[in-house]
Amino acid sequence: MRLRYISLFAILTACSTATPQPEPTPVTPPPLAASSASSSPSASEAATPAPVPAPTAPLPANATFDDWKQSFITKAAGQGFDPLFTAQVLSNVTPQASVTSSDSQQPEFSKPASSYIRQAVTDSRFAAARARLDANPNVPEIVRTSGVPAEVLGGIWTMESDLGRVQGNIDVVSALATLAYNGRRRDWAESELIACLKILRDSGISRDTLKGSWAGAMGQTQFLPDNYLTLGVDGDHDGKVDIWGSDSDALASSANLLAKAGWKPDEEWAVEVMLPVGFDYYLAETAKKTPTEWAALGVKRADGGYWKPAEMNESSTILLPSGAKGPAYLALPNHYVIRKYNNSTAYALAVGFLADGIAGKPGPVTPWPVEQPLSLNQRLKSQEALKAAGFDPGVIDGVIGVGTRSAIREWQRANHLTADGYLSFDLANQFVVMTGGVAETR
Repeated sequence: MRLRYISLFAILTACSTATPQPEPTPVTPPPLAASSASSSPSASEAATPAPVPAPTAPLPANATFDDWKQSFITKAAGQGFDPLFTAQVLSNVTPQASVTSSDSQQPEFSKPASSYIRQAVTDSRFAAARARLDANPNVPEIVRTSGVPAEVLGGIWTMESDLGRVQGNIDVVSALATLAYNGRRRDWAESELIACLKILRDSGISRDTLKGSWAGAMGQTQFLPDNYLTLGVDGDHDGKVDIWGSDSDALASSANLLAKAGWKPDEEWAVEVMLPVGFDYYLAETAKKTPTEWAALGVKRADGGYWKPAEMNESSTILLPSGAKGPAYLALPNHYVIRKYNNSTAYALAVGFLADGIAGKPGPVTPWPVEQPLSLNQRLKSQEALKAAGFDPGVIDGVIGVGTRSAIREWQRANHLTADGYLSFDLANQFVVMTGGVAETR
């Protein structure tokens, strides 16, 4: 029963990883979520961006799915693909309602951080990942060549597929075609479809193998198609890159992504901190300072420990995933490397906590608060209210990413409130009322 529950959670969290989409920003519309098409697929700095199909005339608002298909076939031809081949790949593809629904309900961006992390980070998961890593003879070499710790790879492996058990069974071509047709992340989705065409044409991989998440991510560590092409590694040295069936290939590929994204072997990913009385919460997620500079403002490590020499001069950011009343973390560069996988604060924290647990490190000092989940209506109305008040959250999509948090923070500051950028249940109801709606009950 417990395994079944964890597997369900893995389905919800595995979206698009290996260079998943970033949290939506006020400027760039979001894409995948990682694993999911989480927010907006911006090409990860860890990899060479997928070639963007040549632009054609934009589709009209009333375009049908067949209209989109013909448009994409033309774009693919501009990338050197035989129109008959592309048409054959798309022949039985239809829009997937489940993909459209999942695109606005990504748990990384819609579920309270406390709930998300409680479900993701458990002792049983620590033990399971530790056992699988210890049993794999290729892991030491993967760690040695990449510089990425085994426990971090275990954290990602756990989050993405529950150690390979839940890889997703959605046809990746259909998922990406649906996202492209919906239009919110069309350029990104079409570039990943181009990568799918390359895999099918050049890699000897069958269409049946291209199964994964609703966001188009595949395999045990949920790689997007372009990342598979550019970052896939043969970790077990059998002459092929099989991120679906080979633990070693999946782990080596993830290690390659993180290494090329800038992983720093001698540094932590984040450290829990205690904030002083009177701390200016507006600085969280907006100011970048070294640990020494934060210490001068009264910020202290929760564990009473010391910073490593390599960390002393690193630019770091304070994160308040549950607002001013929850725990605070000082995010070091490796935190943002994890977010090359899935640009969600909650996701990166969960991976980090899993890694710490796998390594046998103690858990957080400050307990997570109990947070009330927000409905899609609350999230959408909050964004609408912010925009109407002159604080642009970016795309009105119900995804609470960096753009929405920034708008909330600015609105809070303008209204002389604690500017922590946190959308609580009560604040969401306040925004709902501002739009003329009715506040929801707990």
